[in-house]
Amino acid sequence: MDEIKKVLESLKKGEISVEDAEALIKAIKEKENEEKRGYDFYETNNSEEPIMGDVTVIEEGEEFKGDLNIVNGEAIIRGKVLGDCSVVFGELTFSGEIDGDLNVVGSKVNWEGGVIHGGLNVVSCKEKGTPPKVYGGLTRVNNLFLKGIFKIIKPFMSGFEVKKGNFRKKKKHDVLIVDDIFKTDDDIEAEKVIVNGFFEGNSITAEHLEVLGKANCSDLRVNNIKVMGKVNCNNISSEEITVLGALHGKNISAENMEIKGGVSCDDVNVETLKVSGTLKCRNINAEDIEVDENAAISTGNVTAEDIILNGTLNAGFVHCETISGNGKLNTGGLSCEENNLK
Repeated sequence: MDEIKKVLESLKKGEISVEDAEALIKAIKEKENEEKRGYDFYETNNSEEPIMGDVTVIEEGEEFKGDLNIVNGEAIIRGKVLGDCSVVFGELTFSGEIDGDLNVVGSKVNWEGGVIHGGLNVVSCKEKGTPPKVYGGLTRVNNLFLKGIFKIIKPFMSGFEVKKGNFRKKKKHDVLIVDDIFKTDDDIEAEKVIVNGFFEGNSITAEHLEVLGKANCSDLRVNNIKVMGKVNCNNISSEEITVLGALHGKNISAENMEIKGGVSCDDVNVETLKVSGTLKCRNINAEDIEVDENAAISTGNVTAEDIILNGTLNAGFVHCETISGNGKLNTGGLSCEENNLK
């Protein structure tokens, strides 16, 4: 990129024409491709089709060791890159720190300050915000007539790969269907996720999640969850949760939760809880709780407005406004304004 940078600087100063710049960059590209073919560094992709990229996030306090190169993707850099960074035909949000150079070509850039110890090279980008502090020099070329150069640079840059580092990426899908085994360190974002096989990852953010197989993850932020298989998850936040299979977690927060299978967790915070299966937890905080016949809840403490108990409730302490039904209550303490249990 050093030779290409020099060409762009000359173009900016008016020392060469756009046509001359195109010819020079083409010659540089051909020379570098010949050298790389000898060492088989990577395969050159000459396709004119866009290469769809991921959302790469380096959070504040995190470090990426090595050169970071992203094509047709989105980069959010709030941490530190211990090397050079290039973003081509994508989006960049930057407030972090880069030890080397930052090259941005044909991208949307949102500057939020930050520090670049090397040089900053910006070619035909849409920029906004507060630029970073640059110690190694600035080259900026904004020329609408550089489409010819882009046609040359694009296949050259498309050979770049995002090197693995100690950061998490957000992987976007419209619909993700897992039929076999799917393991990832990425944060999954999708309209709908269907797990027929085995899923293991950090987090899922989606409108709908259906699990017929098994899913293990740290966080679920899904509007509608239906569990027919087995789910192990630390934190679950949802509007509607239906459990026909087995769900194990720590903290569950939802508007409505219906349990026909089995759930074990630490804390349940819901508006409406209906249990026709089994629930084992430490605490329950709800507005309305309904326990069907042959269903059972075992918990430490229950706080609710209305409880309809036709099954079994084993609790250390129950605090509610009203409780009614034909079920069995085993508790060490009951605070209730209206007790209509039969």
